[in-house]
Amino acid sequence: MLLFCLCCHDEVQLAAHKPFWMTRQFPCDVISNKTSNTVKFDCKGRHLEEVPKGITTNATDLDLSENVIRSIKADSLSNLLNLAHLNLNWANNTKTDYGCRALKIAENAFKNLTKLKQLRLSGNCLTEIPRNLPHSVEKLDLNINKVNMDELNNSFIGLQNMKMLLLSKNCYFRNPCGKSVAISENTFALLKKLKYLDLSYNNLTHVPKGLPQSITILRLDTNKIENIYKGDFQGLENVKFLDIQGNCPRCHNAPYPCVPCPNGSIDIHPDAFQRLTQLETLNLGGNSLNYLDPSWFQTLTNLTQLFLEFNFLQKAVTGEDTSVKAFSYLHMLEKLDLSFNYAVGMYLEKLTLSKDFSQLRSLKSLHLNALVFQSIGPDTLTPLYNLKNLSHLYLSTNFIIHSDPTVFSKLSHLRMIYLGENRLYPTTVESLPTLRDRNNENSEVSMSPFVKLTPKDSIYEVLHRNTKQECANSGRVLILSSNNLFFISPKQFVGYGNISCLNLSRNGFSQALNGTEFKMLPNLTYLDLSFNRVDLAYNNAFKELKKLQVLDLSYNSHYFKAFGVTLNLNFTQNLPVLRVLNMSHNEISTLTTKEMYSKSLAELIFAQNHLGKLWKDRDSSYKKLFTNLSNLTVLDISFNGIAKIPDDVYEYLPHNLTTLRISHNCLSDVNWDKLPFHQLQILDLSYNSLSTLTTINSNITQTLTFLDLSHNHIFHADNCFLKSLKSLTTLSLSNNKLTIVNETTFKSGPANLTLFLQGNPFECTCDLLDFVLWIEQSDVKIPRLTTQVNCNTPVNLKGQGLIHFSIHQCINPSQAFQIYTLTTSIIILFMVVSTVAHLFYWDASYVLHYMKAKLKGYRSLNSPDTIYDVFVTYDTKDPHVSEWVMSNLRVQLEEEGDKIHPLCLEERDWPPGVPLVDNLTQSIQYSRKTLFVLTKGYVKTGAFKLAMYLAHQRLLDENVDVIVLLMLEPVLQHSHFLRLRKRLCESSVVEWPRTAAAEPWFWQNLQSVIRVDNQVMYNKTYSKYFTTK
Repeated sequence: MLLFCLCCHDEVQLAAHKPFWMTRQFPCDVISNKTSNTVKFDCKGRHLEEVPKGITTNATDLDLSENVIRSIKADSLSNLLNLAHLNLNWANNTKTDYGCRALKIAENAFKNLTKLKQLRLSGNCLTEIPRNLPHSVEKLDLNINKVNMDELNNSFIGLQNMKMLLLSKNCYFRNPCGKSVAISENTFALLKKLKYLDLSYNNLTHVPKGLPQSITILRLDTNKIENIYKGDFQGLENVKFLDIQGNCPRCHNAPYPCVPCPNGSIDIHPDAFQRLTQLETLNLGGNSLNYLDPSWFQTLTNLTQLFLEFNFLQKAVTGEDTSVKAFSYLHMLEKLDLSFNYAVGMYLEKLTLSKDFSQLRSLKSLHLNALVFQSIGPDTLTPLYNLKNLSHLYLSTNFIIHSDPTVFSKLSHLRMIYLGENRLYPTTVESLPTLRDRNNENSEVSMSPFVKLTPKDSIYEVLHRNTKQECANSGRVLILSSNNLFFISPKQFVGYGNISCLNLSRNGFSQALNGTEFKMLPNLTYLDLSFNRVDLAYNNAFKELKKLQVLDLSYNSHYFKAFGVTLNLNFTQNLPVLRVLNMSHNEISTLTTKEMYSKSLAELIFAQNHLGKLWKDRDSSYKKLFTNLSNLTVLDISFNGIAKIPDDVYEYLPHNLTTLRISHNCLSDVNWDKLPFHQLQILDLSYNSLSTLTTINSNITQTLTFLDLSHNHIFHADNCFLKSLKSLTTLSLSNNKLTIVNETTFKSGPANLTLFLQGNPFECTCDLLDFVLWIEQSDVKIPRLTTQVNCNTPVNLKGQGLIHFSIHQCINPSQAFQIYTLTTSIIILFMVVSTVAHLFYWDASYVLHYMKAKLKGYRSLNSPDTIYDVFVTYDTKDPHVSEWVMSNLRVQLEEEGDKIHPLCLEERDWPPGVPLVDNLTQSIQYSRKTLFVLTKGYVKTGAFKLAMYLAHQRLLDENVDVIVLLMLEPVLQHSHFLRLRKRLCESSVVEWPRTAAAEPWFWQNLQSVIRVDNQVMYNKTYSKYFTTK
């Protein structure tokens, strides 16, 4: 039937009733959530040229972003009546010589989507807002288009439910429109429920008039607004977030095309913010402000965040300008950013904060980066001493040479002290340039090498090097990265208080640590010494850091590359609670220490070294390098030039590993049987040179969940190589050399497997048909199946999805029809016979047994020496068996039926006091048949074995077979005796039926077996060996 179906359909469809969206040919992922009652169709990045067919009417979310769809037709989405979220960002991601190509949207394309709430249309080169949008739309995203902002009148009719409107980046230096933009008054007046309005990056020349009173978030940043007038925000009393940064940019060292305002600075009316009493966040950065008007903040009593970076407010910071009195109104302010307010061409000897900073009682985070001064003196931060809520202080990129150690001791409440990207020297160095000499030496300081800007939210937002979350959570943090601390003494950390995390990266640090450098930081738990030249010569290194948990020594390759230098890793024994050690990017090719020791280390990052040289076949010096890391669970030995791992090295690796990364090496083979890891969950073998996959039989098969074999040279995988990996959830075989895959390769794997197959050069020939059929049938998830799992050969199919491989060339239609006819006939015949047997079971069985009796005949045993017809032997110690024998078996044989069969029963007929052997002998001797009632417990007893022996003895002595086996339970399934018994005399072995309906037949059959001589029932082939005496 399957072959017939294959020859009748254009595509492989094993179940005709299965809807298209459930087939493997459907290009999107479907995610259903019963809890939230949503059905999401994820079609992102599938190279679609049109809206795919088969999207069901109950779809609530549809993501068509990042495709090459050129048009949305009127009927493309018309049936999706339940759609609530539609993402068309970059739907026509087609690049041309002239930039992007506009997405064509039919006039009524969205008209039927009456439940649509969110519509995303970013990056589609739209020149106008689509018409006939449904009234239900609450969020409309039109960022990065070419919408003509001058002609928005009547564009929002019927969109009274709109709450969020994003119109950013429709006209700016990276998406030019060649003009300044002025939005007409009352353009947005109809949007009575609007909460969020983003008009940033649009070359606006003034604040739009007639904005809805409902707005709480208003973004006008990076435009060309030179004046903020008194009435610009009239009626916007509900605004909580206002961003007008970057309208008059500070162009000195700007990393983008920058045009300053004609007047230099933005002009803000003293009462411009008077009515914004609910304002919580105000961004005035990048406006070239040279003063702060106290009137701006007089009514902003709820302001919690104020951004003033990239202005010219150095005098306001130091108190030389009395305008800083504006801070007196900001009692609720929690974050203040005054970064990059340095005066061009000035390098201050010292900087003293205005005393008005002391009024910011709620301040938690203060950013004073890039104010450019040489020294932190006793008076520099005095106004901050009484700010008990201040927890984060940023002083980076100031080119600070000296810091008074007593300053930070008075700021004990600080959790973050950021002094990175400065010029701090070691405290003990006496030959430092004096501050005056430094001032004369360079009066101008270039900022560009230190400034890193993000294009995501704001080009004025400075990104410090990421402070890892584990460091931030450890306690008080001190960042001293990128300074001149080439030498460390204990005095260096006097005054910084109880530091838990210390970052000394990128300092050119080249000291040989002896265990005294950090003794002033006894509670240090996180230490970053990366990008230095640490010399690990002494055993006592880090001995003073008994609480250290994380140590980063990455990118310290200087001494590891030097010849003949002591390279000692015994420092791990000095750190009793060390959990994480990063030794990556050190190019380690030789070590003085042959073995590492730690009972606490759980994670070791040893990437970018030369373990391939350390683990030589003929050199066993380093084979136990990691053996004594008894608590190690995560080991990363990627990028180590490992061509082969010696067999004994596998055994010496810590057995408790849960994650092992060996990617980016040169491995051509893995000895799976040698892997001793009984808890391993993640194994990364990507970017190696593996060529074949053999069946995995090792300790890892019960726990492994993630196996990455991508970017190898695998061209063959053994059949059923996943058979033992029942816990595996993810297998990546992408970017290998697989051309033909047998269906049995993955058939025995776990059902919930996610299988990555992208980037393999599949040969789409008939040899691959079984694999394609398996894909159709299985529930294995194969990401990007329709778009990235493609044919490589033949040439005419190159680039086509493997799942779309046509099977017509592999099937002979006429032969398939013949096989279909034959199999259908067999099935129908089988069904007829089964139905007749079910309806006329008793009649048919009666006729068969009658005919059998006529042919074979039977004769009764009338031996004068027999007293009983049957001796029944059974487990008398089992009350259930005894009850069954007495209540069922006895009644059926002695009281019911055409002929009464007297039974010999142990519990009833055996005389007391007679030995067991005598009773068994007499019972078997004076009975025509011996019936063994077999149970699992009885076949293990000595009484059974003795009775069976005596019955066989009678067969040998008298040539009389008296044995009848009644199996109450399935026992002796592999017994040679039972198999031989069934072959010689199958009728003498009876089984208790599994269904109650068959019990009458069982009793009738048992009576027949007891009545008939066993010799008559013997197989004719063997009956000639028995003669009657």
